[in-house]
Amino acid sequence: MKNLTKELQYKDGDATTKREILELANRLLATEWTIDIYRHASAKTYRLDRKGWTFEFNSRKRAAGLCAFRKKVIYVSEYLLMQNLNKALEFENTLRHELAHAIDFEMRGTSDHSRVWKAVAREVLCTAERCFTSEQIADTRQTKYTLICDTCKKKSPSHKIKKRQSACGACCNEHNNGRFSAKYDLRQVQNW
Repeated sequence: MKNLTKELQYKDGDATTKREILELANRLLATEWTIDIYRHASAKTYRLDRKGWTFEFNSRKRAAGLCAFRKKVIYVSEYLLMQNLNKALEFENTLRHELAHAIDFEMRGTSDHSRVWKAVAREVLCTAERCFTSEQIADTRQTKYTLICDTCKKKSPSHKIKKRQSACGACCNEHNNGRFSAKYDLRQVQNW
């Protein structure tokens, strides 16, 4: 069995299953993490399962992982996992990303993507970068709606009906100095 504090469980190109991700998550929560990121303070050890943290799957479509501080739960999107079982390394990175948020929360009482969190993320072998991009983890199912920019013809998937006005970020950045403009409004089309 691999030492998860020194090396990753998966390597690039590995496949996985939902059960293996569940087992990995529980092993990561039960691992004693020694965090030594401050120069003038001694290292501290954290074992999250003993502090009440658990792991669950959720059905989020736009986030591969989530760390719920109040509930002390780390989530991974079952919806995205089941479409990307061939991307084991990306989901391990997602788990470690959320684990870093949990440890950071235990250390400071808050967590964000600051320098402190990035230092913690590196200690738990996370890349300390965004985990969910369409290049890394794809949503291959056709969504109920598609948002279309009539200016640049860019299409974006949408799972819910759009209730408020939104504009194409690329067009606003290019033609309006990054400010919102109704001129670049996204049109919503229902796919099914």
